[in-house]
Amino acid sequence: MPHRKLPALGTLRAFEVLARTGTLATAAEELCVTPSAVGHQVRALEAWLGLPLFETSGRRRLLTADGARLAGDIGKAFDQLEFACRAVAPSKEQELHVNVTPTFAIRWLVPRLGRFHARHPDTAVHIATSAKPIDLTRENMHAALRFGKPPWTGLTSELIFMEDVFPVCHPKLMRGRMRLSKPEDLRHQTLLHTFYRRDDWANWLAAAGVAKSVVDPTQGLTFDLTTMAIDAAENGLGVAMTREAQVSAVIESGRLVAPFRRDLLSGEGCYLLTRPALWHEPRVTAFRQWLLEEARRAFPEPAKT
Repeated sequence: MPHRKLPALGTLRAFEVLARTGTLATAAEELCVTPSAVGHQVRALEAWLGLPLFETSGRRRLLTADGARLAGDIGKAFDQLEFACRAVAPSKEQELHVNVTPTFAIRWLVPRLGRFHARHPDTAVHIATSAKPIDLTRENMHAALRFGKPPWTGLTSELIFMEDVFPVCHPKLMRGRMRLSKPEDLRHQTLLHTFYRRDDWANWLAAAGVAKSVVDPTQGLTFDLTTMAIDAAENGLGVAMTREAQVSAVIESGRLVAPFRRDLLSGEGCYLLTRPALWHEPRVTAFRQWLLEEARRAFPEPAKT
């Protein structure tokens, strides 16, 4: 095997952490060294390459175009090294890191995780939540669960189940002079929005054939998380936009109702996403199979394609 012409591994590690964290202080804390040591390692790598990798903006270190390209490739390489080492390390318990949207984690996934643990007691599932788009090539995650439509660029995906997006409200809004009997009646109610899904109301009203002049899709209250909007609806503050998996239990209990047809805004799926290199990793495979079983249990009808 020919001799590899590589810079010192320490310089690559310091660069990868600084590229991910953005400041010398934060990178130093992760690496358990001083900020000056991180800076020295990065300068050594820049000298070896013969080009700058960062620009300075206050305390922040901003990647150059070359730096950004190298950071993406180095991040993938370190991921592969980590998983290769974990694959041969003698350990009875393996970790599975999954990123999930907060509302889906709280209202659907976490209550069911006990069944996965009972089947796979040697796999410790670590759930991280984020409502923002996730870059699995940069995050130390095995997989993510996201709602939307393909394609998922650069990722391998599998549809877990399909869902419609629809409004829910407290039963009291179905009674009285201002009761909800048709979509146009929403003009008398407060719309409850989720920050990262701000288009849901506009899309649903358009699907229902309601003009913006009749119901303003931007009016109302906005929450960071869908679960907060659902809680607000449960307390009678207005009408929230949600999905079946998030509210099936509270609708069944009678604490919330769906005042209109649920199938007006359809075609959004829950997908398991991962990097192609991890698709057949045993922990990911086991989790994917379990999710599909749970989806069949929760939604007996076959998933739409």
